[in-house]
Amino acid sequence: MKRKAAAAFAALMLLFSLLLPLSGCGEDDEVDNTPDYPVEVGGVRFVGPPSKVVCYSSTLIGIIYAMGYQDQMFGRTANCDYKEAEELKACGTPDNPSVDLLVGNKVDLVITDDTMSQKSVDSIQEKEIPVVVIPRATGRSSMVEMYGALGAVFKGGNKGYNKGCQIANDIFSQLDDISRLVEDEETWNTCVILSSDLSTFATGDTLVSAILELVGGFNVAKDSMKGEYVLSDLMRSDPDVIIAPPGVEMRLRAKSSLVGIPALDNFRVYSMDMSVFDDQYQGVIKGAWRMAKILHPEVITDDIIPEGMIEQEEEEGVFID
Repeated sequence: MKRKAAAAFAALMLLFSLLLPLSGCGEDDEVDNTPDYPVEVGGVRFVGPPSKVVCYSSTLIGIIYAMGYQDQMFGRTANCDYKEAEELKACGTPDNPSVDLLVGNKVDLVITDDTMSQKSVDSIQEKEIPVVVIPRATGRSSMVEMYGALGAVFKGGNKGYNKGCQIANDIFSQLDDISRLVEDEETWNTCVILSSDLSTFATGDTLVSAILELVGGFNVAKDSMKGEYVLSDLMRSDPDVIIAPPGVEMRLRAKSSLVGIPALDNFRVYSMDMSVFDDQYQGVIKGAWRMAKILHPEVITDDIIPEGMIEQEEEEGVFID
């Protein structure tokens, strides 16, 4: 593929714009007398901001910290992998929340995503502790809704909601900038495998799928749901490119049923740490740059990728056969 002049010009403009940090709505830019409270989020009515919150979602904790609401946090899920939240009290897991700990410490709100079972939610609500369930983002609109909901909980239905929506829109604005760089390039039939054991794929109901298609890939698992996509489906879909965690390529090549897949025959299986997408703040932007470089290395060159978006070990050959 030849780099196009328009894409090169857009790349220079993009590099300049990405030197600016993500920002939320300026709370003091305009006078707005709309009250922030009361506000209802996820069926829970708030008359003021919560002061002692436990969150059972690493993804949502990361966003809470990114939005600056960590002072209102008390606890976290015990399996939280968000490093900045290590100081918070471990309060069990989504499958086994420490309800007595929540009650004993007078927690006034629990926030979780759609991975917590209804049984766990009920066990907390039975103790008269409100639970707000905020579904994980699967695309642009749900990302805006997720950020807006968190903002409304912590800061109210005016300032907080608007700030959250603005941050989410800023994230997708940067993703759109990447998309414009590759919009004239070939679209590759791509399969994204999320787990090393080949059990979870980026199906059409995932944020990874939405990002893949923004950066010039067609998701062969788009019509599947809940991460379920079996290897026989992979054989039928004939992907040109496979993106997967390190070590997966050897597992794929060991399966005789997959002989003949273009991605394997043409050595277009690329390793990528999929945990980057767990961070639905800067992580999704990093993930988008990495996928874009895999699919369009002649356009997405090192000189236009912002610093910090590609890790050193990836630069040294993980992406390039």
